[in-house]
Amino acid sequence: MKKPKLQQSDKLMIRGLNRASVELTVAGLKPFLERSKWIGSTNHYGKNVVGRLKAGVPSTSERKRHLAQYIAASLALHANDGWSYLGRAVACILAGDTHRALHLAYYAELRAAMSLLASAGVGVFDKQHYVISGVNSTSKLRAQNGTHIMAWLALEEWSRRPASGTLFSSLVQPEGLTLDEWFQPQGGASSLAPQAKAWFMQWGMDLGLASKDREARNDSSYRPDGVPTTWEVGSKDGLEFVRDMWSALEPSSASSFEQIDRHILRLAIERHYFSLTNRQASAADGAYVALVDGIVEAQSLVTATEQRLKRFLLRQSAPTDPQIFRYSTIKPGNPQSDAFAVMARAVLLLRIATGAAHLLFNRAGFDANLLGFWWQKLGGARGLWRPGAAPAALTDLWADVEESLRDVADIEVSSPEVLDSFHAISAKVPGSLSMLASHERVSLWGLCPA
Repeated sequence: MKKPKLQQSDKLMIRGLNRASVELTVAGLKPFLERSKWIGSTNHYGKNVVGRLKAGVPSTSERKRHLAQYIAASLALHANDGWSYLGRAVACILAGDTHRALHLAYYAELRAAMSLLASAGVGVFDKQHYVISGVNSTSKLRAQNGTHIMAWLALEEWSRRPASGTLFSSLVQPEGLTLDEWFQPQGGASSLAPQAKAWFMQWGMDLGLASKDREARNDSSYRPDGVPTTWEVGSKDGLEFVRDMWSALEPSSASSFEQIDRHILRLAIERHYFSLTNRQASAADGAYVALVDGIVEAQSLVTATEQRLKRFLLRQSAPTDPQIFRYSTIKPGNPQSDAFAVMARAVLLLRIATGAAHLLFNRAGFDANLLGFWWQKLGGARGLWRPGAAPAALTDLWADVEESLRDVADIEVSSPEVLDSFHAISAKVPGSLSMLASHERVSLWGLCPA
């Protein structure tokens, strides 16, 4: 099978995307949001967008504006759908259904990529793909690949642009400081650009593999579970992976993704050191300690924070990264780890996609009140709170997860045998299992500006 690739004209269009055009198009959604809609009720593409694009290329300024607004609105909604797919994948893992978990996790990863691409100005539709080429305007790409292949090809091309590294460096904000600020002593965002591309390619690798081997993706979607063998996961392994994932998703007052971002910072510094010296980072290496000291001390933090961060960055505290980072590096091919690996990649790509959408909303002056028509209805419909009892701050949704994690931890101490089977776990803590599969809450606290 010939490897799919973009034509040069499409590559040039993606390389020439202007984020300011996307920002201003997103800002133009405000009148609709004030009327509790994402796009105008007369938007030509509001219904059956694929069918209407197949019927004809947007040929008027009005149609181009309508499509640009559709793409702008989709960047947040694709991200939310991705978190929903991830939650359903987790529910399958907690029911011992690895086969369905893999299928759903793949779609979480796909939606994350589509969200991230939309935030860059690329609208991926079925064999009809467009870019936001100007404020409230679109241009058609020549590619006629299907959604899965096009998502990978566009992500691959976009990740090569300096803008992808700049975005990555501005989104990841451990301790409330961007990666660009952390790396100023080392050259800022430019020194991180190669890493950003590598991370995007790693976290979206399943899309790339599916674009090369469609049957590999179809195995979990259309082939029967049990031939040649049934895909299984142990109850302890499944529950531990989910618990560890949630620990990495805990928000803070400084960042919606503080835990993930802090570990990205540590890995970024370690990889940067390796690129400079060809040596693995170690607290026993004086040159590496000096690098960490210089990076931390340049931020002018209070002494206690400096000391805490240095211990963390040197792996003297929390020496092990969350499982999602380890699993995200594992290529498909092992039924025992595939579902965990794809979920891990989906989490990390969703973190970036959600952050990209949040940044656009912030710059457009949107806040949680303006988006309330959407998140209040969604949270109520998904059972994230009792009717009429929406939280004062969306990060308060973490408290329910924390309580469920504590319940499981208590059982692990008092009745460890309960964790030996999915039946016993579901009988003992059914409410906690349901809570641990409600990833829409991450979407809400990650997307909606305070």
